[in-house]
Amino acid sequence: MLLVVALLVIGGMALVSRCGGPTTFHRPCRRRRKGLFARCRDHTFTLITITDLAGLALFGLAGGVFALFGPVA
Repeated sequence: MLLVVALLVIGGMALVSRCGGPTTFHRPCRRRRKGLFARCRDHTFTLITITDLAGLALFGLAGGVFALFGPVA
């Protein structure tokens, strides 16, 4: 179970580490963020994106799995 939780956390970190702002082709931007609440130089005023929500969903799922099953293998 810890492996599943670790994979969910790593997946969430991968999603949240990128900008995620919408591009001209309606795809998420893949540039690195400048900080926790700062996006890349092209998407400075984007408050929240779909990749942020997906990352939060993965973190929540990891927390739920850990709360239900605990560190027991």
